[in-house]
Amino acid sequence: MCAERNSKPESDSHNEMMMSELLSAISESEYPQYILDAISRVQEWMKDMTDDDNDNLDDDIFSAIFGENFEDGSTGIEALIERLNDIGEYADIIPGARTPEGKSDAVIISITPPEYESGLRSAIDYAAVFNRNTCKRVWIISDTFILDDVMKFSPHVDALSEQGIILRYILVTPWGWVELPLSVKTASRHTFLWKNEGNINNNA
Repeated sequence: MCAERNSKPESDSHNEMMMSELLSAISESEYPQYILDAISRVQEWMKDMTDDDNDNLDDDIFSAIFGENFEDGSTGIEALIERLNDIGEYADIIPGARTPEGKSDAVIISITPPEYESGLRSAIDYAAVFNRNTCKRVWIISDTFILDDVMKFSPHVDALSEQGIILRYILVTPWGWVELPLSVKTASRHTFLWKNEGNINNNA
């Protein structure tokens, strides 16, 4: 009898599962497919930038990626933006081939040398000033994490979070990626695990 009293109907278990999924979606702790696709394309671009000059790298991968071909439309930053063009269906891409439309999600591409002084500053300006009414989430995809910038802008990140605008920072390399916190408050929201090439599409 006790066992019957403590057991839950199958419908209740199903409802709990649905509620768990809903809460996960609300907290925005999962990675949407378009972000996984964007990260994968940035990694592919990084590899393409180094493959042709592999014999001359001398262990200096950054020279290969950001050398004289960086501004070349066929292989440089222009090519990267072109690869991300169709992701504009789901989020505003900055910088991008099209003018931002004011979507609820935005993706800031901050690859060294940056198009802007700081990808983090661009994200905050976009969320707080240019698209304040509709922006809910900004993803920063970058190859660099500058602690000084993060410390400087952490109060801004927290202020935006209190207004319902979440900034999430993805540090990407050719071999994997990781999400890093931008403030003490946001650090407690997600588990930050290194994602390698083998599990990028499994969201794990």
